[in-house]
Amino acid sequence: MNRMTVRLVLALLLTALPATAAPLAWVTSERAGTVTVIDTVTDKAVGTPASDPAKAFADTVVVTATRDEQRLVDAVAPTSVLTREDLARSPSLTLDDQLRQIPGFSLLRRSSSLSAHPTSQGVSLRGLGPSGASRTLVLLGGTPLNDPFGGWVYWDRLPLSALESVEVSRGSLSQLYGSAAMGGAIQLLPRAPRPDTFEATARGGGRGTRDLEVFTSDAGGTWGYTLAGRLFDTDGFFAVGPEDRGAVDRRATVDFGTLFGRFQWNRYHVGVNAFEEERENGTALQTNDTSLRSLEAGWSGDHWEWNVHGQSQRFRSTFSRILPDRSQEFLTASQDFPTRGYGGSTAWRSGEGLLVGADVRRASWESQDQTLGGAYAQKTFGLSSRLDLLAGARLDIWQSSSTKTSFNPRLGALFRATDAVTLRASAYRGFRAPTLNELYRPFRVGNVETLANPDLGEESLLGAEIGADLHPSARLFARLNAFRNRIDGAVGNVTLSVTSQLITRRRENLDRVMADGLEAELRFQPLPRWQVQASYLYTDSSVERTGLRVPQVPLSQGSLGLAFDGPVLAVLQGRWAGEQFEDDLNQLVLPPYGVADLSLRRSLNRRLDLFLSVENLFDEKVVTGRLPVEALGAPRLVELGVTVRR
Repeated sequence: MNRMTVRLVLALLLTALPATAAPLAWVTSERAGTVTVIDTVTDKAVGTPASDPAKAFADTVVVTATRDEQRLVDAVAPTSVLTREDLARSPSLTLDDQLRQIPGFSLLRRSSSLSAHPTSQGVSLRGLGPSGASRTLVLLGGTPLNDPFGGWVYWDRLPLSALESVEVSRGSLSQLYGSAAMGGAIQLLPRAPRPDTFEATARGGGRGTRDLEVFTSDAGGTWGYTLAGRLFDTDGFFAVGPEDRGAVDRRATVDFGTLFGRFQWNRYHVGVNAFEEERENGTALQTNDTSLRSLEAGWSGDHWEWNVHGQSQRFRSTFSRILPDRSQEFLTASQDFPTRGYGGSTAWRSGEGLLVGADVRRASWESQDQTLGGAYAQKTFGLSSRLDLLAGARLDIWQSSSTKTSFNPRLGALFRATDAVTLRASAYRGFRAPTLNELYRPFRVGNVETLANPDLGEESLLGAEIGADLHPSARLFARLNAFRNRIDGAVGNVTLSVTSQLITRRRENLDRVMADGLEAELRFQPLPRWQVQASYLYTDSSVERTGLRVPQVPLSQGSLGLAFDGPVLAVLQGRWAGEQFEDDLNQLVLPPYGVADLSLRRSLNRRLDLFLSVENLFDEKVVTGRLPVEALGAPRLVELGVTVRR
């Protein structure tokens, strides 16, 4: 499906306005057999008394940490949630920027996915990542979204309006999900169908930015569907400062279109996704584009469930050599990677805390392929009303050039010390197999060339953590966790040589990496209309033998958000990070940074909202890379927009 088709379907969505809205709708939860009736005027469950946001957050039902429904404060693995309301009112344009509110979430670089090369958009939690590969599994309702070839994530492939919530579970979950979940898992939960629903959001602003998003849905009896699309285009910005800029430099631009649809009938569902993206990466010769199509289907019963999925994509990218004065560049590589990925999973729940399942995934590119599969079992023991124990393990078999196995257990405990205090502790092992990208694809960014390595082995992690939740009232939720991770064989980019015109690195399994840290999270409602959100992560992540810090991991990072829900909804969000290093030798320093974003939204009536958003409010300089010239993040962006509902 090309971009013209995406635009045509989106135009049809805009003209397909439903005539009237039915008074009631149904919503099927992730676990089959449960139906919630929603009032389409108030958007609340019928028969459920209104409650303030803090209470609703503490009692949020999550599914990622154990593959089963449980309250957020009852999950053994610490899980953070962004609700649909959080996503809708955020000033940020992309999901990855919105997720930076979560403690420990980061991509390889500080850049937004709107300007970062796709191969650097892998996510790592708690500072585990010394390279661009994702060490966290990203799921859409149970279906993997990580790129089957490289493990990175296209954060714009799903319209934000199609999401109900996002869950982030930290700490290794390899005992449930296998290789990609060595650092945790992120679950994107899609919106459920509702009768005669239509929403459209249009915005425009600086740097020629244009954005249109449409969501429509209908339901009746035992069937329902959702369909969403988004078109985005921006003229971008110069990623090199004026003092370093030369004749080769151009604006970094991005143009993408995406469609997502899901149809449900009784206990069955089918979902499709099409994504087209084109980028110019800051010079005349450096570009990349992606064309992606995926299909998934599944069935969920009272005890059994199954899911199958497939994806076909083509990723093309060019690289160049740039003279030191940036007066000329020369094409060094033009890469074309058509890849396919497919897989399936099945699981059985006893209804009494026992979960057994298996899954398999396969990726192929030209003559190279990779297969990952495993079987797992997990049991939650409710020893008393206050104490739960969790025990689980998974055996994985993975094959690239050879076949290997990996066994990964997890033990955890959750103790409800009081009605207001929950304590938890876990110990676990996780692993990650190197991707086809790391094994076989070299690349170049600026004057830094990184070589592939077909002899890479797996990464393995041994970790333990202990933490507490404090939820004394409906207005306060606080969390504190301490953790220690040991990573053996972490894949990093090791410097081989340095000259004035070229830095050469190669992917290697590093010596042991130790990552010790502390994370904190706060949601507080000091007054009825005011909300405060804050997060903090301290991570001391270093190579044990040398004492050098892991590249791209700051010692401290955090976020702070303030919201006032008055006649105008005002949201002010800030994020910051300390000093970090670009390279494994700790010679290229990325200085600390802090940015603030602002959103103002006014509802004229239940059908029409007007809003203003400002990213990088104070136009702060953010150094995102040293290649070796400083690469910069996005400057201030001001946008005006409107949301229309039927």
